[in-house]
Amino acid sequence: MIRRRTQPTYLFPEGAKFSLDNVVLHARGRRHNVTDFAGPLSIKTVVNGSVGWTVGGREYMVDNTSFLVLGDDEKYSMDFDVPQIMETACVFFQTGFVEKMAQDATTPVTTSLDAPDRTAPPLPYISRLHTDSDLAIVRRVQTLARRCSAALQPSSFEEDFFLISNDLLGLYEQIRSRMARVPALKSSTREELFRRLETGREYIHGHADGPLSLEAVARAACLSRYHFHRVFAQVYEKTPHAYLTEIRLARAQSLLKRGMAVVDVCVDIGFSSPSSFSRLFRIRYGVSPAAARKG
Repeated sequence: MIRRRTQPTYLFPEGAKFSLDNVVLHARGRRHNVTDFAGPLSIKTVVNGSVGWTVGGREYMVDNTSFLVLGDDEKYSMDFDVPQIMETACVFFQTGFVEKMAQDATTPVTTSLDAPDRTAPPLPYISRLHTDSDLAIVRRVQTLARRCSAALQPSSFEEDFFLISNDLLGLYEQIRSRMARVPALKSSTREELFRRLETGREYIHGHADGPLSLEAVARAACLSRYHFHRVFAQVYEKTPHAYLTEIRLARAQSLLKRGMAVVDVCVDIGFSSPSSFSRLFRIRYGVSPAAARKG
C-alpha cells in the first residue's frame, strides 16, 4: 500500500503500470509514506537529503552518493516527515527487462534466433545498497528523471533504460568478482560469508557520519574483528577504514559542490581533524576542499 502526503510525484510515461512498463518516478516533498510495496526490479536514488528504505526489517540509508537496488517483488517501506524537502529519483524496470538483457549479453546471437522469447533467470546478489563515488549510475538515473520531468528527449527513453541496464550488468560482474575472492571452498560457505560482509559494508555506509569502530561493524556482520577485517580487505581490495574514508570523501565532494562551508563539511561527514580531511581530500580529488567548493 502506498500513501503519499507530498507534492505530486512525476511518473513517466504517464499512465504507465509497474512491472508492465519501464517507469521513472521523480518525487519531491517533506512527507512520504510507503508500506510493504512489492514492485519490480528498481533503482532508488536520492537527489537531496538522505532517505531510508526498510527492506526485510533493515533500514538502508541512501544519500546522493549511493543507490539501492531492489529485486522483483521485494517488499519495501519508507516513512519520513521532515522540515526540509527530500527529492528522490527512481527507475522501475519492466519485469524481466534487465534479466533478459543479461541473458542476451552472455549467449550467442544464434540462441536468440532459436528462442527469442525464452525466460531469463534472475540476477542474484544485486539487490543491495551500493556506493557510487563516481556517480556513474546515480547521475544517469537522475539525469533521466530530470529530462522526463521536463519532457525533454522522450524518444530516447527506451534507450536510456538499456544504458542503465548495461550499468547494472557491469555492477553484477563486479559483485561476481568479489564473490570469487571470498576465501571458501564450499559455495554455500562462500555465499554466507559474502552475505555477512555485505551486511557489514552496508552498516559502514549507514553510520559513516559518526564515530565507527571495527568492533561495531564486525558485530553487525556477525564475524570476529580479525576475520571481518581480513576477508573484507581481500574481497573489496581495501580495508574497512579505507572504504569508510572513500564514502566520507565522496559525500564531502557532493556537499562542497552544493556550497557548504569546508569546516561544516568536515564535521558533517565525521572527520575530527580539518587538516586530515583536507589532506585526504586533496589526495583523492587532486584539489583542496576550498577549491572544490569554488569550482
